[in-house]
Amino acid sequence: MIDLTTLSAPLALPCGDVSLRNRIALAPMAGWTDVPFRRLAWRYGAGHLVSEMLSSKPELWDTGKSSQRRVLIQGVRPQAVQIAGSDPKIMAESAKRLVGQGVELLDINFGCPAKKVCSKAAGSALLADITLLQRIVEAVVAAVSVPVTVKTRTGLTPSDRAGLEAALAAQAVGAQMVVMHARSRACRFVGPVDYGRLGELRAKLDIPLLVNGDIDGVDAARRALGSSRADGVMIGGGAMGQPWIFSTLMGQAPPELGERLTIMAEHLESMHEFYGHETGTRIARKHIQAYLKRLGMQSLCRASMQEDTAEGQVRWLRAHRNLIVDQGRRQQALGSAAA
Repeated sequence: MIDLTTLSAPLALPCGDVSLRNRIALAPMAGWTDVPFRRLAWRYGAGHLVSEMLSSKPELWDTGKSSQRRVLIQGVRPQAVQIAGSDPKIMAESAKRLVGQGVELLDINFGCPAKKVCSKAAGSALLADITLLQRIVEAVVAAVSVPVTVKTRTGLTPSDRAGLEAALAAQAVGAQMVVMHARSRACRFVGPVDYGRLGELRAKLDIPLLVNGDIDGVDAARRALGSSRADGVMIGGGAMGQPWIFSTLMGQAPPELGERLTIMAEHLESMHEFYGHETGTRIARKHIQAYLKRLGMQSLCRASMQEDTAEGQVRWLRAHRNLIVDQGRRQQALGSAAA
């Protein structure tokens, strides 16, 4: 059985003095892993945080969305931002600008399968042009003094080797870590993951490798690490509704039901504060649903969505706290009896 205690160990990057405080990272997920969520993830033990994806286009630099995504979080090290684009020169300029604002690690997105990203020949679309992908990494590495990492997928389709070729090409020009989602671009986020494909890469890669895809708990982490032989894990959707998953993977007991609701309430108010009440209320809805689903309270999702003000969302959670805790405890008791 895979020993998960190794995940608690720091992970040093090959060049310089940058280390991740442990081997459990939070994936950059646009619209989900924003500043409020990343703060919680760091508190509950995440060893590495990367911002939501930023476009390298200069004309988008000063938009509200871009400004919010590159906010640095006090106490987090290294301060890491993910960038996407298809022009090596523009990517390099964007990287220099970010480092000038305090960014300590740059991650390049070669994995996003979204149509609006791929249509611009960015994200996972670059797996179709390994030469250009390598030129982008080379340009960014040459432009900055901080570590450069890449996030990608196994390939364009389940049968090709483009992701493995991309990882080795990035390593050859100075990338210091590879994160690989164990699905192809064509698979997007559905269907079986292919952790074994990463095992083939691990045998050829000299820099750290993190495995990503469908890791939502201890058993899944063991499967991913066992098949991939990766140095650590990166968690995306598996962290939604349970930001404490990072401490759980390091052997700590998950919070009791009441504490989970306290965390949920704090997250809710943090989103209202960060975005303002109107935008914060809208963004909070999907997080409320994620927490309720993790708690087995899907039946309450529809009612929670009816609240259209920040104050209403907070009141709703307070009013339903006891109900959620009582139902959760009954479900736990039934589960224990069945076992």
